[in-house]
Amino acid sequence: MRVNIDEIKEAGIDRRWDLPREALDAIVLGDRSGWRASGGAHVEARIEKLDRRVFVKARVTAELAGECSRCLAPIASRLPFAFALTLVPADEYDEQESVAAEDKAHHPVAGSFDPQHAEEEAYQGKVVDLDPFLREQVLLSLPEYPVCREGCKGLCSVCGKNLNDGECGCDRKVPDPRWAGLAKVKLT
Repeated sequence: MRVNIDEIKEAGIDRRWDLPREALDAIVLGDRSGWRASGGAHVEARIEKLDRRVFVKARVTAELAGECSRCLAPIASRLPFAFALTLVPADEYDEQESVAAEDKAHHPVAGSFDPQHAEEEAYQGKVVDLDPFLREQVLLSLPEYPVCREGCKGLCSVCGKNLNDGECGCDRKVPDPRWAGLAKVKLT
C-alpha cells in the first residue's frame, strides 16, 4: 500500500486494504515460523500528517494456520493486532540519530537504541510504501509458542502418542542422574 504524503490533509485519511493470502504466506513462510496463511489479512489504517511527520495507526486481522507446539495438531488462528508508527523524513531522522549518538557519547546508557525513537521509521520522497512496515508488524505479532488449547498435554516422549487422547502407559519418569550410581549397589 502506497500513500502519497501530499494527499494527506489536515483531517487525515482513512485507508483500508486487503493483503492477499499469497502475500501474507510469503511473509510468514519467509520467517520460518511454522505459520502459513489460511486466508488474507485485512488492514484498516488512520494516517495523519503534522508538518513532515506522518503518523500511522493501524488495525490488522490475519488468518493463519500452523501446528500446536506441544502435540503437533493443526490449529487455525485469527490474529488481530494493532500498531502505531511515526514516519520521519530521512534527513530529519539522520539528524536525530547523530544527536542521539553524540548524547550517548556524553551520557552512556544501557541498551542499543533510544526508547524515544523506537516507534519511528525513516521515509524518503513523497510516496511512502507501508508494506515493509506491515510485514515487520505481522512478524512481531506471531505467537512464538502456539498451542491448540491451554491445557494441551503434548506428545509422549517415549512412544510419541498424543496425550490429549489418553495415557499411553509408558514410563516417562526420568531418573535423577545424581542417584544413578546407587542403582548398581547390591544390598546383602
